[in-house]
Amino acid sequence: MKSRKANPLFIGAFVVAGIAILATALIVLPGRHWFNQPHRVVMFFSGSVYGLQKGAPVVFRGVRIGDVTDVTVHYDRESDTFAIPVIAELTADAVRGLDGRADNDDIAHALPALIERGLSAQLGTQSLLTGQLYIDLDIRTKPKGKLRGGYTGEATEIPTSPTAFQALKTQLESVDLKKIVDDLSQIANSARTLIAAPELKQGLRDFAATAGHARQLAAQLERRAGPLTRGAESAMASVDRMGDKVSTAADKLGSGADKANELLDPKGPVVRDLQRAINELAQASTSLRDAADTDGPLLQQTERTMRELSQAARALRGLARSLDAQPQQLLLGREPDMPAPAPVPVAPAKEPAR
Repeated sequence: MKSRKANPLFIGAFVVAGIAILATALIVLPGRHWFNQPHRVVMFFSGSVYGLQKGAPVVFRGVRIGDVTDVTVHYDRESDTFAIPVIAELTADAVRGLDGRADNDDIAHALPALIERGLSAQLGTQSLLTGQLYIDLDIRTKPKGKLRGGYTGEATEIPTSPTAFQALKTQLESVDLKKIVDDLSQIANSARTLIAAPELKQGLRDFAATAGHARQLAAQLERRAGPLTRGAESAMASVDRMGDKVSTAADKLGSGADKANELLDPKGPVVRDLQRAINELAQASTSLRDAADTDGPLLQQTERTMRELSQAARALRGLARSLDAQPQQLLLGREPDMPAPAPVPVAPAKEPAR
């Protein structure tokens, strides 16, 4: 029997095709990182993560950037609480793209910058029917994510923040429904007691009586409303007339004020005339002060004239005395004056003997 010899061309083609298929499978398979080194992160959740499984996607605004690799339970002895650390691996290229520095080979520099800006993780629902969850990463400033710390492995911790439903659930769980029900029961009992109390019945009767009095008062006011309305109308008419008079007086006062402003205008004729009169009075006052000065010529002339008038008056008085003693002087002339008689000595009086 004659044996066939293997064709090297077929063998080579088969090997190349196998390698191509293997490479295509490695590239197409999702959730596997074959050509780059993923970055490991950890996220601590305080509530239930039921529905979150290994291989669940980690997305940033709908774009898948990694996968969940492990979900465990951690007990804290100090606070006596439980936390759920979720380990995930992120694609390095995707994280570098989020930071905006694609040329950076180490994403350890990109994650802290994103966390500083507000990067946090939340649990999202993939399907309402199956209840499967995924990790949703986004930049959130309100509420800001919280870091737990205490992870001993090599992973970067990403803070977590509760969803709106989880926050509402936490608030509802913190509400003491039993106490609220007890308070409502007490309020209902107090309301029943108040309604059945005789004081309330008496108050209702008093209120009805007060309402009757109010109706009577309203009827009386309605009867008297006509005269009061007419009186008010006449009063308003009087007020209107008085307002017109006041307005007219105000107009006159305004015109008088305008005229006064015109008269008191510094550049007006009245002020100029007053200024001129004041200047003339000042000049006359200066002239009078100069005339009344003790060293002035007017006062010296007046003093000389007064002395001459005094001398003339003395001469007239002497002439009058002479004519009175010798009237014949008008015809015969004045006689020479007789010498005055010598005085007679007078002996001193003697003192009486004692």
